[in-house]
Amino acid sequence: MADAPLTQPAGPMTVQLVAMVRGDAARLLPGTLAALAVPQAAGWHLTVLADSRVPADFVPGGATDWQYCPSGELLAEANRLIAAGQAGWVGMIEAGDVLATEAYVRLAAEAGRHPGWLAFYSDEAALDETGRPGAPFFKTDFNIDLLRSASFAVGGLLLVRRSAFLACGGFDPAAEGVDLFDLCLRLYEAGGGAAIGHVAEVLYLRHPEGGHSLRGTDEMVAARNRSLLDHLHRCGLEASLDEGYLQGTYRLRYRHAGHPLVSIIVPTKNQRAFLARCLSTLVAKTAYPNFEVLVVDNGSTEPDALAYLAGLPQADARIRVLASPGPFNFAAMNNQAAREARGEYLLLLNNDTAVLHEDWLDEMMAHARRPEVGVVGARLIYPTGKIQHAGVVLGLNNSPADHPYLGSELADVGYYGRLQLVQDLSAVTGACLLVARPLYEQVGGLDEAAFQVSFNDIDLCLKIGELGRLIVWTPFATLLHEGSASQASETERATLTDRQRRFLAERQHFYAKWRRQIAFDPAYNRNLSLRGRYPEAEPEAMLRLAPDDRPRPRILAHPGDRAGSGEYRVLAPMRALNGAGRVDGLESSRYLGVPELIRFEPDSIVLQRQIENRNIELIEGYARNSRAFKVFELDDLLFNPPVRHVASAQVANLPELKKRLRKAIGLCDRLVVSTDYLAEAMREYATDIVVCPNYIEAARWQGLKALRRAAAKPRIGWAGSLGHEGDLALIVDVVKATLAEADWVFLGYCPESLKAAVEFHPLVKLDDYPAKLASLNLDLAVAPLEDLPFNHAKSHLRLLEYGALGCPVVCSDVTPYRGEFPVRRVRNRHREWLEAIRGYLAEPDELQRAGATLRQFVTERWTLETHLESWLKAWMP
Repeated sequence: MADAPLTQPAGPMTVQLVAMVRGDAARLLPGTLAALAVPQAAGWHLTVLADSRVPADFVPGGATDWQYCPSGELLAEANRLIAAGQAGWVGMIEAGDVLATEAYVRLAAEAGRHPGWLAFYSDEAALDETGRPGAPFFKTDFNIDLLRSASFAVGGLLLVRRSAFLACGGFDPAAEGVDLFDLCLRLYEAGGGAAIGHVAEVLYLRHPEGGHSLRGTDEMVAARNRSLLDHLHRCGLEASLDEGYLQGTYRLRYRHAGHPLVSIIVPTKNQRAFLARCLSTLVAKTAYPNFEVLVVDNGSTEPDALAYLAGLPQADARIRVLASPGPFNFAAMNNQAAREARGEYLLLLNNDTAVLHEDWLDEMMAHARRPEVGVVGARLIYPTGKIQHAGVVLGLNNSPADHPYLGSELADVGYYGRLQLVQDLSAVTGACLLVARPLYEQVGGLDEAAFQVSFNDIDLCLKIGELGRLIVWTPFATLLHEGSASQASETERATLTDRQRRFLAERQHFYAKWRRQIAFDPAYNRNLSLRGRYPEAEPEAMLRLAPDDRPRPRILAHPGDRAGSGEYRVLAPMRALNGAGRVDGLESSRYLGVPELIRFEPDSIVLQRQIENRNIELIEGYARNSRAFKVFELDDLLFNPPVRHVASAQVANLPELKKRLRKAIGLCDRLVVSTDYLAEAMREYATDIVVCPNYIEAARWQGLKALRRAAAKPRIGWAGSLGHEGDLALIVDVVKATLAEADWVFLGYCPESLKAAVEFHPLVKLDDYPAKLASLNLDLAVAPLEDLPFNHAKSHLRLLEYGALGCPVVCSDVTPYRGEFPVRRVRNRHREWLEAIRGYLAEPDELQRAGATLRQFVTERWTLETHLESWLKAWMP
């Protein structure tokens, strides 16, 4: 079934929340009640079950009722209330805890779009002493092994279908204090992990003093142990419970009868020292009694390695050496050994590993033999003792997949304890990977065609995961691993260029095959950044959007700068479109990594002036990995700047510039320009060209106005930058000729020949520019432009800025300043400039009128906010 937009939930959601309150926790209820009393909460009802300590003057309000219940009967009474109720969903809330304002809409929408969910939970945060949310807890999708390791994995808000709640027997009074944990385990038994959903948003806020149980710590631990062991028994699993590496967490030791044969596959070439260490520790330190070793030799040539390999079968009957000559193909070598293996299970093991603890294989096999498990991975550490592998996260480090916590200390806790907890992941490394041989064969083993060297292990895990099997990582099996030793040495004889070419091809194939999984790893969280290797909150809101929540077009834009044309052509339109709720727009000065690009999945990508070779390579990457409509944005005639313009130095090699410009535009679907003149000049570069003129952003300029007649002499001014040196040369003599009649003011740049005679203001930050320009209190503004093709392609932006402040304008009679603008145009002749300026100075009232007329013209016709449709049409297909 197609997903419905979150803004249009599929039908009403009725929820019965029960707050179980003991002792003085009742004092925390007002905050909870206030948070629930919002308009969106229609269909939500709260029942407060409290013991005798609730204040006598407590008066519930809104959709809330209260009833007394002896402290030992709260859970039983909650079951009775829910059984007698009619709500579709039920849940529990602690006194003091609150729901986020948007929770009602979000939860209702998710319940409507996932009819198969029996229950679901959200991310959460703790409230600090001031009542503000602290650091968020961004959770994984439902993760049974993480839940069995740490009861907090699901957290505080668990909404359950009333029918499922009743079918599971409701709350178990014996599990008081761990009641949600116990209920969640039984829900998993009823429907499997897919029946328990996760909403990746912070919708639940915990009060630091919350909690409805008065049990002591020992009683709580005993209740949790009992719930977990009962759950395992119902699942047909035998296990003992030990304390985990972190206080309050578990290590489950699963027990199975017998010891199936494990075939350990070790690919190698030369590197005798690594292989000898791997095999000697494997034989001497592995307590698991039933294994064989298949050493797959990729054509070793070094005499000491050949001699060592020849003697292995005689040294230990459990070791066989298989010849696998030819080009290095890690996948094919493992597949060859898998075909010749005798074991029921296959363990892929790199030759640069070493066994550290005797029970490593027992631990891995204990998980691998569970019927729901497909793959098991181990914790791997560098010789320095730091973390090399703690599982694999898809998309991490803006790559197809990478290792989180790389280089962390062995004792580091990780994100909410995850470095020390058994958990289910999307993938683990093939450096130490255990899988049942029939399962390996069912999915075709490692893909030796598409992933000869890279990503074959991740691809294997994902194929097995698609069968509904779990990929388990355990920190209780720890081995040493050098890390990429085979590829870093001469094991692979291909040239560096060949290796790079193959790696890029394998990487691209992986992106194409596993797009959705890469962007939204269920063992991670879309609110966590994909930049870097340690889980940190994603700072960019647009990269946290729900993948199926697309009520508006998504636009990604890369401005050419963050001032000038970048501001007027990209940043301001995006800001206004976002503010008006027309788009979900992300502007960025950096290109997104492929996983981020897939996560955001823009409908359109706007690329302003992106013409460097590196830009073009990145645009090509966008084209390979996104179906987005691509727009190239151009505001200047790049290949024809004035001689004195700062851009002239950038076009010394004009043929090369035109070549890059043609290629960049050719990679896009449309060219958007600011003027008709520029559109005509670019006809040979694009067929789909849209002209979208510059507008003035009212949000920045409204309320600003230059004062008139603020000084004894009229104030005449100009604003701009060094790039206008040639334009200003046109009026240097005009300025000198009128110094006795007016005060001249320059903002941003001033010719050296005039600085001593005029009022000069240095350039200010972009955000301060409108107010600064207004503060000049100009009675008259000038806008000279050289009569050159580069300037003919420019826009009327300067007229918009002056007009927004009500400054009358004398300007050059060139293309961008022609049309209906009520300004005084002159040819670039000294006499005409003087006559126009002196004519205005002789008529102060006319100056005032001309400024007001221009201001009205700009306000009525040229504000950005009233032309958002033009930008949307230009940027969208």
